[in-house]
Amino acid sequence: MTILQNVIDILSYAKTMTNNRKRTVTLIRHAKSSWSDPSFTDFERPLNKRGVRDAPRVGTALEQAGISFDRVLCSDAQRARQTLSLLRQGIEIDEKNIEYRHDMYGASADHLLSCITGQPDSISNIALIGHNPGMEDLAYKLAEEPVGSMQTCCVVHLEFDSDKWTDFYQAEGKVGLMIRPRDL
Repeated sequence: MTILQNVIDILSYAKTMTNNRKRTVTLIRHAKSSWSDPSFTDFERPLNKRGVRDAPRVGTALEQAGISFDRVLCSDAQRARQTLSLLRQGIEIDEKNIEYRHDMYGASADHLLSCITGQPDSISNIALIGHNPGMEDLAYKLAEEPVGSMQTCCVVHLEFDSDKWTDFYQAEGKVGLMIRPRDL
């Protein structure tokens, strides 16, 4: 896919996005992290230069696609928190809609799913920022079609016909948009 084609896809999605799907889940894998300082624990690792470059670009792409979030559930690991902070350079996310969660660090797909199903039905658009393999496994579990590998800072935006979070996953998610930093 060319850069121009990817930009056209993002803008086209923003124009054609409809509200006939009642729930959206946006899965975002944290941006590329650094392994250069062995004194950091895995939990403490920050982003590397590529991660710092990619996250704001992905935030801008989300904004251009017209995607917004009522709630953001974010792992409290340093690289996930830093990814969210840099995403916010490109997309407006209200601080009151952000929840940092230790239980999302290294979480399985089933646990991440329970984080979503526990949300109030007054929320329609949820984003999760976390780690593999849980994020990729959850994308495979929820999407109606294979999404491929979730590389760092990859986004999978899923749409569901459902009135309630408790059973939203019973209708397979339509992949509304995928964003990979290398395509921007």
